[in-house]
Amino acid sequence: MDFLTCISPLIENIGFPALIFAIWYLYHQSQVKAFEKIIENNFEILKDLLESNQYHAAILSRIESKIDSNMWCPVLKKEVS
Repeated sequence: MDFLTCISPLIENIGFPALIFAIWYLYHQSQVKAFEKIIENNFEILKDLLESNQYHAAILSRIESKIDSNMWCPVLKKEVS
């Protein structure tokens, strides 16, 4: 009840739509900050995934070169030598 008595003169002087706009603006600013944190976390995760993908590509390239030079299978390695 005390809260309503404090807001009552503000509503009479400024108007109810301005009060609603102020509440919406504060809510919007808090949501923008939350989304910025989420986006920042997503970029960190994507950076880590990119590094992981580059590592896997390098490993697969090494495996492919070993397969091409018949160094992968020990049986083939003995037959070729």
